[in-house]
Amino acid sequence: MSITPVLTPKQQALRDLEIARADLARSTVLLTDEWSPKAVISRSLEKYRGLWIGGAALAGIAAIKWLIPAATEEKTTRRSSDESRSGGLVGLLKLPLLFFGKKAVMNYGLNLVQSVLQRHAPESANESPPRAVS
Repeated sequence: MSITPVLTPKQQALRDLEIARADLARSTVLLTDEWSPKAVISRSLEKYRGLWIGGAALAGIAAIKWLIPAATEEKTTRRSSDESRSGGLVGLLKLPLLFFGKKAVMNYGLNLVQSVLQRHAPESANESPPRAVS
């Protein structure tokens, strides 16, 4: 027979506290997994798929209406043809986006050319230099 040690009330309280802490940690992990934004949104998408599609369609239409303003007659009469084409948020964002896009394309092109040249440089160093034709 095994003899179980008799715990003092303080030792019993400490043991119960350790057990409660372990249970709390386990429950917290399960709770964070269950209520993480990814899990909540995926459950919502499964349950309310039609509402999500409808909301996305409405948001897309609203974004298009906001980004591309409607050209009315009084707007076109007040503005020149160049201003009416570049009006709205698209017109405001066009120049900076073109500038940064051009800069990004140039950086990418330069990096690409540099990497190609670095790959071919060791190959050409092993070859003999071209001789002059007499």
